[in-house]
Amino acid sequence: MSLVNGSTALMKGDSPQIIVISPYSPKWSNIASIRWENLAKYLSLKYKTIFITSSFQEHGYERKFDVGISEFVEIPLKFYRRNPFISTNWTKRRKSEAFTIVSKIARKLKGEARSFLEKIFPISSGGMLYHNMSLYKSVIEKRINGSSLSILITTYDPWFSLKLGNFFKKKYPDKVLWIADFRDPSFSVHESLISKLPYFKHITKSILKEADGVLVVTKTMKEEYEKLLKREVLFLPNGYDGQKVIDDEKKSCFEHTKKAESSLFITYTGSLYPGTHDLTPFVEALKLAMSLAPNLKIRFVYAGFQHREVESIFSKHKMQRLLQNEGLVKREEALLLQRNSDVLLLIVYTGDDEKIGKSIRPGKVYEYLASGKPIIAIAPKSWEMRDELECDGVSKVFDKSQIREMAEYLVELAQKTKIEINLENRNKILDRYLYKNLASELDKYLSELLKNRSFVFKKVESA
Repeated sequence: MSLVNGSTALMKGDSPQIIVISPYSPKWSNIASIRWENLAKYLSLKYKTIFITSSFQEHGYERKFDVGISEFVEIPLKFYRRNPFISTNWTKRRKSEAFTIVSKIARKLKGEARSFLEKIFPISSGGMLYHNMSLYKSVIEKRINGSSLSILITTYDPWFSLKLGNFFKKKYPDKVLWIADFRDPSFSVHESLISKLPYFKHITKSILKEADGVLVVTKTMKEEYEKLLKREVLFLPNGYDGQKVIDDEKKSCFEHTKKAESSLFITYTGSLYPGTHDLTPFVEALKLAMSLAPNLKIRFVYAGFQHREVESIFSKHKMQRLLQNEGLVKREEALLLQRNSDVLLLIVYTGDDEKIGKSIRPGKVYEYLASGKPIIAIAPKSWEMRDELECDGVSKVFDKSQIREMAEYLVELAQKTKIEINLENRNKILDRYLYKNLASELDKYLSELLKNRSFVFKKVESA
């Protein structure tokens, strides 16, 4: 049974419909929404698919998106403090100074408060977003009543999506198959000490009693949720929907591995977060590399809205001469910078909780793998994607404490005139995480659930 070519055992007229509740809109540049945008696109080849999300009242920067032939329904937010995707807001953020002690404390307090407030109110982060719960219920109910059977997929975070799944499963037990999807953990969150209290595991377990299926984005989460729920949980990670590194781009990828001797062009297009995504270890490694080999010509290019924070870190280490700060650029420009680089930097996690850090699977890792460029990643030694990233024979994962090892490897790469990459191995990894293949895995999972619940069809048909 294939979702890609449309040759399915069940045609749309015979299949249940899928309703995806993803409060973070695919119009926003957010991995939380991009994941379900792509999954919905491929699911819509087999199922009638409805994608329900939130929207701002005024238009700002809106990324191009593709949910296939899904019905796309937007529900205006009730309230929000700011729209972070309006260009003026981006400008303010780019002009902001480096993280201060006050901002760090405020961020920490907000993270702790959010853990409780999201359980009470239909809110989410990204500008103090207050979603219209009643309108969500009205729109979902209308779609459920228009079909004999609905597969309702609710994506956490925010918490209110779980409430919606629980509500409709209880109200329509014979018409709704509820799948609870966790793109973030609902307990033991790294930004919140409070979330580590037993209470958060308890309420997660309690609300999921009604769920027919559970999805998570990391292997670590799969272990934790299976231990909590005493049932099977499907690992359905973030993925990739671009071109793989072989095919038409194979030749150019090999050509780009050629470089000048004693030089290195490094690019970073990710974000920084206090305590979890710190650029400092890499800058320290750069400084040591220059000390070990003073003749090196190293250029570090940063593209993102946190250019002032990056400038501050380089200035503190007296390394400004190596920095080329591009600021916020369009996605196409960022991809071009990556293709023209010798090495890409990936900051996975620089915090102190290795248990949390090992499970982080940034969406950017697939984009980087598809670039055909060597990758230097900063992540815990136990990172669950270490073997996959290092499969190409040249990319390396370093713990934040491995400053010397990182520096020595930078010198080694800089002194080469050609960097060979095993693109075939990379292609196998990317193939595993292509969204069309992840959607096929999900389709098999849903088919098994429906098969084991065949009485649902009988009850509906006899109604």
